[in-house]
Amino acid sequence: MLRLNNRVRFTNAETDKLLTIGINLSGVRTQSGINAEFARWANALARKRPDLLEKIGHELSRILQQPEKTQAIHGTDKLEPGW
Repeated sequence: MLRLNNRVRFTNAETDKLLTIGINLSGVRTQSGINAEFARWANALARKRPDLLEKIGHELSRILQQPEKTQAIHGTDKLEPGW
């Protein structure tokens, strides 16, 4: 995905990959368009496969709750981030 301010562009490979799970980003050109397409997809999934949407939600929640792992930079593997 390429992004410039609020404008977005997707490669053909990206749109084809997402289309395999029912997300059609071929006409999307803005962040609000991405949001609308994911909302449409989630609503359709909630109607047809609420069990699958629940599993996706649990997995996203699990991933977001994991602590962020920091990568050591060569020669500084004993240093901790200051934030």
